[in-house]
Parts: sequence; structure tokens; C-alpha cells
Amino acid sequence: MEKLKNIRPGLLIAFSLMIIGCKNGNVNKERVIESSQKASQTNQLISNQTFDSEKLKEAYKSKNETQFLEQFPADFQQFHEYFGWNIKRGQPNELYEESYTYIRYFFDLLSQKRYREFESKILSITENGFWQEDVVNYFQDFTLKYLKVEKRYELINNLSSNKAKSVLFFLFDGPHPKFDSDFASYLSPTKQEILEELFESGFFDDNENPDPIDFEGSKAYNISDFENVEHYFIRDIDINNDKFPDKIVSASRYQGDELFLFIKKGEGYEFALKTINFSEDGGNQIVDIQSEPGGFVITTAFPDGGILEAYHHISYDDQNWILTHSVYKTQSSNQEDAFIYVCDVKQGLNMADDLFSEQIKWMPGEAEREVLCTKE
Repeated sequence: MEKLKNIRPGLLIAFSLMIIGCKNGNVNKERVIESSQKASQTNQLISNQTFDSEKLKEAYKSKNETQFLEQFPADFQQFHEYFGWNIKRGQPNELYEESYTYIRYFFDLLSQKRYREFESKILSITENGFWQEDVVNYFQDFTLKYLKVEKRYELINNLSSNKAKSVLFFLFDGPHPKFDSDFASYLSPTKQEILEELFESGFFDDNENPDPIDFEGSKAYNISDFENVEHYFIRDIDINNDKFPDKIVSASRYQGDELFLFIKKGEGYEFALKTINFSEDGGNQIVDIQSEPGGFVITTAFPDGGILEAYHHISYDDQNWILTHSVYKTQSSNQEDAFIYVCDVKQGLNMADDLFSEQIKWMPGEAEREVLCTKE
């Protein structure tokens, strides 16, 4: 995994005793004091529980779902001690390499209603958390997706204002904080106000290479906005079946999930649609965009080894771009007898719909793959 970068100076001092394993990351300075004060509260909540990383590994290997959920970390400190990077030793903690797989499995299980009682672990980890690359970013991304897909906004709405502020800070902190109006619309008025206040004064962007274009709000774009810009790449593909090559612009790997479609008009190109390239924070990243009969396919893959690939097929139908289906590939395990699951998931989604990204069906959970997927 790529080492974390640019840790804020005050972070190591305030958290050197609290967090054994982490790499460099970004955290709002005011957050340091608040998180330190809350650490002891969270420790009291889990004081009657016994955690053992060996039991967690054993539970994952045997697919003992209840034991896995019981042994999964219950606060931010323990989460880092299991999955983070140990600064003192200059090496990964015990489960660092397995972190993405374990986190994904954790949320796969939570999506089953019978395990809702373990949702409290999401809150106890995020309440005292702060954004960092790699492991923490994975958890942030999966948490946001879980709340949206499962419509579990009440987990935040039912919190006290102080706890809600802490959780919302964690969920939206990062090098490029972006306000999610759809997410905010499901929050209670008081929680919406907290989120808005965070974006007004709680975050700051210290990215050394800020995006050259302001993507907030709706606007028309010009192909010249993206030519010779390092954060984007362009593919010449006929996307409306008129036999003339058009332009697809995508954010590069690790640069976001924006995708822009331009139609060839005379000597120039007319902006047609802004959508997503299916890159995920802490997950799959854009690999390439290629032409196929009737449309194009967007390929993404997990960047840090293993087999976790996705092929999103888009066709042009009645002046709309439709995500027809997605093919997901993942390795069953790291054992010698491992095989590849191939999951062809029907989508049928108009990429111009406001809720397009919320309606996408992602990789089936492990329990579903035996039924829904084939094996290679």
C-alpha cells in the first residue's frame, strides 16, 4: 500500500500515545483536542469486552460471522492498532495488508438486518476518528456508502449534537472536503446545520495541487478546460453511435470520480453530461475507458494488488447513456486453491439521473456470490 503523506504537525504530539499504528494523514487541528477528550469515554464503553486479533483472523477464515463482528475493533484507537501503520516500528500493524478485505466483510455483514446490533461499532470508530489515507479512508468510504445504501441516516440523527459533530467531521474530512447535498437532505434540521457549519469553518483544504476547475453547482464545460491538464485524461470514442469520434474526459487515478462526455459538433465538441467514472475513495480506481459496440466500457481495479476488478458497460439509447450491466471479478481467497468470482450484475440505470450513483449495484456480498456469480 502507498505510504501516507503530509501528516499535520500537531497530530503526532496529540495522538502519539493514543494511536500506535498510522501513517501520515490529514486532520483538522481543532479536532486533536476534541478527539483526545472523547477517547476516555469510548474506552469506557468497551471496557467490558475482550478483543483478540487472532480470534478476529480465525473468525474471518472460518466465516464465523457473529464472532467476526464481535471481535471487530470497537473504537478508533483499536482500529488503528489492528489495521494501521506503526510509526514507532516503521512497519505495518498485524492486519494492515488485510484491512480492505476485513472492512469490506464487516460492512457486508452489517447489510444483513440480523446484524444491525453491531452498527454501534461504526459510530464508536467514527466518533473519535480523523481522516487519513489508506485504511481510515477505506472505512470512511464504506461508512458513507452503508449509510446511503441502507438508508441508515437515523444513526446520525439520533446522536447528541456533540457526537453528531464528531461523526460528521470524520465522514467528510479529507484533502478535498465536498458537501453532499443529497446526504444532507436526509439529516434532521439540527444535524444539517452541524454539517453546514463544518463546511463553513471546520475543514480546510491544504492540497498542494488543487483541482483547476470548480465542480460545485451545474455549469456547461468546454473540452479546452481539460486539455493538457494533469488531473485528467481524454479518450476519443464514438459515444452516440454517429460514426464520429467524440470525447470522454475522466479524472485520473486518485484524482476523483468525475467523468465528462462531449459530443462532436462541427469542428468542436459540445458538453453533454457530467457523471462518474466509478472510482471509489479507498477502493477501486479508474484504469481505462475503451470503446465497445454501441457504447463504451469503464474499467476500474483495486490498486494495491490482488484481484478486484470492475467493468461497467455503458450504451447509448434514445439520447441517453445507460449503464446496462457491471461485471465484477474478485479472488475468493489468498489460498492456493483460490478461484475467481465473476459477477455479471444487471443495472439498467440512466447516467443522467440525479440519484444514479446511489442506485448502482456493487459487488455482491460474499454470502450472495455462490448464487449470483460464476467461477473461473
